[in-house]
Amino acid sequence: MMSAPRVFHGEWWVPAKVVQKNESYTTYMGPGKKFTGTLTYNGNSESILELYHIPSDLPSTIYHENEVMWGQDANGTIYTLFCVKIKEQNQWDFTNTLFSVDFILIGGHVSNLTEICFDSCYVQYPYLRDWAFYCNAPHNHILVDVPMDDSVKWLLRNRVEKQESQYDLTISRKTELVIESLKGLSIDESLKYIREFSQFLSVALYCEQEPSAVYFVEKKTKRILAFLFEQDASVNPKKTKLIGFDELYDKIPSMLQTWHKNFESLSPISGYLITSLKKNRYFGAPDFLIVAQALDGYFKRFVGKNINERIKRYEKQIEKLLDQFKNIDVIKKCRIDPVVLKDSRHKYSHLFPDDEPSQAVAGEDLYWLTEKSKILLTCCILDMLGLSTEEINLCCNNSPISKIAEGFETEDWLMGEGG
Repeated sequence: MMSAPRVFHGEWWVPAKVVQKNESYTTYMGPGKKFTGTLTYNGNSESILELYHIPSDLPSTIYHENEVMWGQDANGTIYTLFCVKIKEQNQWDFTNTLFSVDFILIGGHVSNLTEICFDSCYVQYPYLRDWAFYCNAPHNHILVDVPMDDSVKWLLRNRVEKQESQYDLTISRKTELVIESLKGLSIDESLKYIREFSQFLSVALYCEQEPSAVYFVEKKTKRILAFLFEQDASVNPKKTKLIGFDELYDKIPSMLQTWHKNFESLSPISGYLITSLKKNRYFGAPDFLIVAQALDGYFKRFVGKNINERIKRYEKQIEKLLDQFKNIDVIKKCRIDPVVLKDSRHKYSHLFPDDEPSQAVAGEDLYWLTEKSKILLTCCILDMLGLSTEEINLCCNNSPISKIAEGFETEDWLMGEGG
């Protein structure tokens, strides 16, 4: 967690480009038009660029919105700012102008998000080592090497780093994601791959995971550039994981390839699951609805298109999914009633009145129904990744899901349905 905002004083400008062209002269805005200002990085909050004394006759298209701006601080460090948009402007006073900045690259200047200027990208996660790490692996050992798109591959690399100080014998062990491309990478493409792997890791650890550091290696100079990151978005995972790296090691490459291939269709669904895993202070109907809707989305995208007669009724979709996973131990413990799930979804989606005839549940019963629906959705995602019934059982029985499922048996007992 950031203790205080980081502030950088320096000069900032838009990369040179023609902004006004007449028969007699051409005006450029770029390195010749540098403005003194202050960049303030606020971690998870919005970063702000404040420029001083922008002339009032400057064409408005220059400073209202820019894909990139460049900068150099008082220490000589250079920056690329992405998606810079005007935030506050006084019509009569151009002494100070504020801009919002989406993200910040340190160490080099990049012309745009799609410029192919890197040959690799290194991504660190605070808890990736909790999932993929071999204690006795050699230095820089490659744990996984997976070809993805044409000329692109993902690697999980085990690193062992020694502190440089002669008085510090600490050894740091970590695992990092490496994205490599023979044809080169852009910022935009790299961010797409990072987003994909972040969701996969979140599912594997069964809690939200975000990168803590991102580095780029330039193709020509081999210079290292870095995103400015000081975030604390990842959740400390439980000791048990959903997808065991060691247990399913031989299938990890194919799982990652399948995840990548289907990510555009899967992303909203897995995103809903990851959102539902967050610890909220209060539980409400929206927490249930995101899972119920995700089940509907999964069926329509991955199951419904593979059957001759499309099943449109929600309860029939749930029946088919329950039948598909009838041999999964935790699903047996869930004892999901498709009609109850359907009625609950309809009630809270359409805000039906309480006196409407329905088997919808509320309160604690709705909470337990949500937990059971999460497990069903998790099994759907594991199945999409190509895991067999035995492998899905292995994942669920050795994960936090098994503890949750034990609560269902306690619930049944308290209701007089159990032993």
